[in-house]
Amino acid sequence: GMDALGCGIVGTITAVGGGTVRDFLLGVRGPCFWMAEAEYLYMCIATTAATFFLWPNISQSQMNPTAEAVIETGDFLGLGAFCVIGAHNGVRAGVPLVAAAICGMATATFGGVIRDTLCKRPVRILHSHQELYATCALVGATSYLASRGAGLPTALNIFVGMGAAFALRYASMNYGLRLPTLSSSKRNLTVEPISVKKP
Repeated sequence: GMDALGCGIVGTITAVGGGTVRDFLLGVRGPCFWMAEAEYLYMCIATTAATFFLWPNISQSQMNPTAEAVIETGDFLGLGAFCVIGAHNGVRAGVPLVAAAICGMATATFGGVIRDTLCKRPVRILHSHQELYATCALVGATSYLASRGAGLPTALNIFVGMGAAFALRYASMNYGLRLPTLSSSKRNLTVEPISVKKP
């Protein structure tokens, strides 16, 4: 197990890593966003500290369905918000739409890529061991860009992008949606079909 500093570093990297990668890819000049706006760091420090000290007590007890639903909903909303923010930053930078969509996906998920790499875990978004995640962010970012391209109001664009990511993530969690998986063996490669779990 990591100590408080280690958990704080991993938690902070998970939170701001995606946006950092996005800004690096976009060639943003000047300090990184979390250096220019320290409130991001304050939120990370407060959240990781609270999690470090409170989570052992929470995890040892049986969380009720309401608490689990609140946590999952927060995750869904965060995924939708970050993919829209990332896509919007890509548009502002003047990159092609496909690159802007990737910016959205990176903002929402690449912090987790760095986390998994540091912790020597299989990178979550590269495998189908769990439900769809990066795919949801990519769909949300693409939906936002499509709505924006259609000339819809800003608030509606945000709603469409977040709603698409939220809906796909919800469906993935409740129906076990997976992408096709490439399985390897010594002699052959096979593609496993999409897995769908019935409710």
